[in-house]
Amino acid sequence: MSERPDGLHSLSLGAEVQQELVKLHARMMIGMPWVHAPLIVLLAIACVPSVPSALFAGWGAAMMGIELIRSACGAFLLRRTLTLSARKAHAIQSGLAAVSGLILGAAAPLFLPRLAIVDQAWLICVLVAVPALGVAVSMASRYIAGLYACGVLAPATLGWVTQHPELAMSASFGSLSYIGVLVFSAGENQRSLTSSVAIRRQRDDMVQDLKRSNAVVQEAVARAEQESAARAHVLAAASHDLRQPLHALSVYSAVLAANPSQVTLREVSTHIDQLVRSLGELLHGLLDLSRMTSGHYVPHTQCFDLSAVLESVACEFDSVAAAKGISLRRTLSPVTLSGDLMAVSRITRNLLDNAIKYTAAGVVHLSLRRTERTATISVADTGKGIAPADQSRIFDEFYQVENSARDRRQGVGLGLAIVKRLAQLIHATLTLESVPGVGSRFELAIPGVVEPPGADTLPPLTLRPSVEGSRRVLVVDDDEEIRRSTASLLTLWNCSVETAAGSAETWALCELTGPPDLLIVDLRLGGPESGSQLAGRLLQRYGAFAVLVITGETSSAALEATRAAGWPILQKPVDVALLRKAIDQTPPRASTAPA
Repeated sequence: MSERPDGLHSLSLGAEVQQELVKLHARMMIGMPWVHAPLIVLLAIACVPSVPSALFAGWGAAMMGIELIRSACGAFLLRRTLTLSARKAHAIQSGLAAVSGLILGAAAPLFLPRLAIVDQAWLICVLVAVPALGVAVSMASRYIAGLYACGVLAPATLGWVTQHPELAMSASFGSLSYIGVLVFSAGENQRSLTSSVAIRRQRDDMVQDLKRSNAVVQEAVARAEQESAARAHVLAAASHDLRQPLHALSVYSAVLAANPSQVTLREVSTHIDQLVRSLGELLHGLLDLSRMTSGHYVPHTQCFDLSAVLESVACEFDSVAAAKGISLRRTLSPVTLSGDLMAVSRITRNLLDNAIKYTAAGVVHLSLRRTERTATISVADTGKGIAPADQSRIFDEFYQVENSARDRRQGVGLGLAIVKRLAQLIHATLTLESVPGVGSRFELAIPGVVEPPGADTLPPLTLRPSVEGSRRVLVVDDDEEIRRSTASLLTLWNCSVETAAGSAETWALCELTGPPDLLIVDLRLGGPESGSQLAGRLLQRYGAFAVLVITGETSSAALEATRAAGWPILQKPVDVALLRKAIDQTPPRASTAPA
């Protein structure tokens, strides 16, 4: 039930009507002494010559006394409306109305025997008219109206019948009929009041609903404006970080076209490699953030040895840390986790990369501990630390402490933003403790710890350090430059490489030379058949061989089908190190004759 503006909370319609009735009648009760004072004076003018003054004074005092009590009670009830039971308050008002009616009606048996017939008739007319006024004063309560009317008319009828016994039947019937009419009228008024309260409740509910809707809209607008500002900031930073290396590449292209010396050539090649890696890191980060914020990233839950995964990730940074004179330590408790392996690996990799990047010398410590059903990964360093003012901002896209010049050697500023988004997606808790000049500690608490599986579980895959033996690799891509560059690189890695632009050339090569050891295929080939569909048909025709899908897409039905098939996916631009690892995992296929 909506909150009422007058302070009524969760009341039924009947209870709210009774509450409203009590308040309205209480307001009327406050003014009753001013209504009855003129009535008493009017009766005094008519009755005092025939009625003893003491008797009339006693009756008048009793009448004013009960009305003063009703007035005080009305003021009290108005102050206690929200705390006092409406049913109890209504009973008090009904009782006081009955007493007031009895005192007023007592004027008939007290005064009629002493009055002339004309004055008797006049007094009875006044007493009969007062209950009709009481119906209006009672503000639609049939109980108050009925009790007040009975209180007035019962003694009035008794006094009249005592003086005129021959009129007993007609007087009694008339009084009862009159009381019935008054109660019926009060009931009709009460139904009107109920309808009014129901309409007011509907109005109040609509107002509350509009307020809530308005609050939701305002919140959505504020969030949209905030996201729009964030996107503008991201686009501005990304535009700058894309233009800088592209400009440098255009300059290096001109240097290469001028036939430089071997020394210059080697230097330019090194710089080009760094620029391409920087561009790849930026594009991968933007694509990952796009997938996470658009809802296209769906965590994949599986059971895995978390300590082995962290050890494998740490091994990737041993040489980088050693080159900077940093000791990369591990304290890894055995933990089996049911969760998203890719997300946990990516978070750990980004945290280690960030720690080593901002630590000039000293120690980076990777630790893993278990607390009941939660695994906590900690990455601590002895670097420069993070000022309190920057600690909430380092998770924003492109924000880097002390890198306003956008030095690409310090990264592109997306690593911690990706960490935060991935932590939210896997329902992990990310915390940061940092003291400037001492170091920082990032902790990730991940739910989903399970008991380790049995001993028959397969050991984790280990990667061979280099390509051993020649592998037949078939590269399928509709872009000629990509086919040519990929073939040149794989040839340097001692692979036997064939290329195809689409499905028809791929089938022709396989029919001629047999299936490859590894199929590297672009997801979008420019025709009606996607790369994953082509790979599936080839596997049905020739049996098992390794498949690696390369794509620039972040969401599509073909991409989801590829993930469902379980084939590894590399995002363009492809990290050469990741491509090399994929080649390393592919054993040479035994020679087979074409089918």
